[in-house]
Amino acid sequence: MRGTTIAAVFASTLLAISGCATPGEPVGSAATAAPTVSISGLDNATASACTVANQATLGQDGYDFDIATANQIVTLSKQSKSTLITAAANVVEQPLRQAEATAGEFEQATHLAELRTVMLKFQTVCQDVDALTVSIQESQRSLDADAGETTR
Repeated sequence: MRGTTIAAVFASTLLAISGCATPGEPVGSAATAAPTVSISGLDNATASACTVANQATLGQDGYDFDIATANQIVTLSKQSKSTLITAAANVVEQPLRQAEATAGEFEQATHLAELRTVMLKFQTVCQDVDALTVSIQESQRSLDADAGETTR
């Protein structure tokens, strides 16, 4: 029940942010949106990585706190324009690689536990859409400033 409530709140927030929902509008199946959801102010890679992380947290659509989902989050995050998401993905990547390297060995359980913890932290980063939007804008300003310096 708690997972369903969290999913409904998350979906309502995403719809409200993107301007697709009005107050009191039922959420429906938005909680199980495909990973290519577009959220106002976020690039597709950021929105997709966050959607996958949320679905993993809720155990929806075949996503879970596992190696395959962590790989998908890291892959999507590498395309993100948000410095917060790329930094969070870098944190996910080390225990992911350690879990992959120790597949079938006793130590893998420890690495999987660490991986699950950092995936949950990644999903927590995704919950602050305002901070993600600002990080994307700051990243773009930095790129624009660098481009201006090289043309001088």
